[in-house]
Amino acid sequence: MGAVLRRMLSDLGEAHPSIGEVRSLGLFGIIELVKDRKTKEPMAPWNGSSPEMIALRKHCLDNKLFLYTHWHTILIIPPLIITEEQLQEGFTVLDEALKITDAVVKS
Repeated sequence: MGAVLRRMLSDLGEAHPSIGEVRSLGLFGIIELVKDRKTKEPMAPWNGSSPEMIALRKHCLDNKLFLYTHWHTILIIPPLIITEEQLQEGFTVLDEALKITDAVVKS
């Protein structure tokens, strides 16, 4: 499932301009959100949050996707017994939520 997660993260990174970088190791993944891909300006300040990060997390929670956000990052830590279909279901919610952060990306 680690390879499946890596592919899904990579696909999200290509589809959303607010994603500065994605990384994964096994079933542990991280998405770094940025306001500008060139400068890598984070979506939220160090040791803080932003309205966009709060809205993204709320959208996910409202749609039953429980994940951990920290500053400008999203940590993906599914249970080890997750199926590909369940992982895709979560990524569908996350894909929608990322439209919130995409809206503030500097061109």
